[in-house]
Amino acid sequence: MRRQLGASLIEVLVALLIFSFGLLGLAGLYARGAPAPYENQSVIDVQTAADSLMAALATDMAGLPNSGVTKVSDPKSMPSWLKDWLTQVQAQIPSLAVTIVPGKDASGNSCSSTSCGITATLYWTDGSSQRSQVFHAQIGIHS
Repeated sequence: MRRQLGASLIEVLVALLIFSFGLLGLAGLYARGAPAPYENQSVIDVQTAADSLMAALATDMAGLPNSGVTKVSDPKSMPSWLKDWLTQVQAQIPSLAVTIVPGKDASGNSCSSTSCGITATLYWTDGSSQRSQVFHAQIGIHS
């Protein structure tokens, strides 16, 4: 009987097959995990947009009591005092739309030109899915 001195071709091919399945598994894990930071970035961008919206609303409260703004995605249909905000935000998040609903202030009084509760819902497309986030704020000071 002869002793075998090395690996046969079949053993090498089986080892390569097992190794390639391992590499495919790692590639699959990477493909699933790679988009996560970008998805989180869109949420951060929307939160920044909501902060700037609340600041824009606070600078001109006179238009709030009568301006229940329904879902708007076109700056032309936005009230004039918010057109600049929507135009700037859509430069960063093109698919953004917003709904603004004025409500009672922190004391339970109706929205006025000095204080108002705001519910803003921001809608955007993230990849192939539609997303939305709701923000609540109290603007102004009620005496």
